[in-house]
Amino acid sequence: MDSAISSCAAEPPVERLARVLLATIGHELRTPLTSIRGYIETLLEGDVDPATAHRFLVTARRETLRLGRLVDGMLEFSLLDLAAAPLGAACNVVEQIEATVEMLSPMAASRRVTIRTQLPQAAQARVDGDACVHALANLIENAVKYVDEGGTIEISCERQTPFVAIAVDDDGGGIAPEVRESIFGLGVRGNAAGRSGRGIGLAVVKAIVERASGSVGLEASRLGGARFVLRFAEG
Repeated sequence: MDSAISSCAAEPPVERLARVLLATIGHELRTPLTSIRGYIETLLEGDVDPATAHRFLVTARRETLRLGRLVDGMLEFSLLDLAAAPLGAACNVVEQIEATVEMLSPMAASRRVTIRTQLPQAAQARVDGDACVHALANLIENAVKYVDEGGTIEISCERQTPFVAIAVDDDGGGIAPEVRESIFGLGVRGNAAGRSGRGIGLAVVKAIVERASGSVGLEASRLGGARFVLRFAEG
């Protein structure tokens, strides 16, 4: 999905690590910043009723706070660090899905992409709320970018005891067969001709999920494109 990071065989490991970490940080900061900018630009256009304006401001504030927590967290560890997550971390993943969809709705609207959800009222899982949003944002943003304009994304959540499963389906071109086994590797992308990126998003998703002792996999989608499934232990 994202384009590969170019590398030189002679590049010192420390310099390559620093470059990868900087690219990862930039990648993760871009999504909330894009969301905040989208809502502010919509408000500045002025054609928004008071209730909708209030909802947009609440979303922008929530993303600003999450952005601050993300920056604080990056000062403590890399998102590609697979160390165990803090004990006791848990959240209602349905709330995180809804927050992520709201965050990315300006981006989806700009490409006329429809995002549908099939969610239970609640689903508690053993994953930090911000971490869950980070992983979902990468998957959904990728889907928004790589489906055709006017495409469809479907997000579902269900209990698969002892797990909670979150699926992100799209009706895009899917993942090229030759990279399906390595798609979660850093610098690997699928058939994304003409799309910008650095092959970071899915590697970050894998790292976040594994920190929570969960899993992520690529499956066949009934919509015809890609289907990514996150599984976390029930909370």
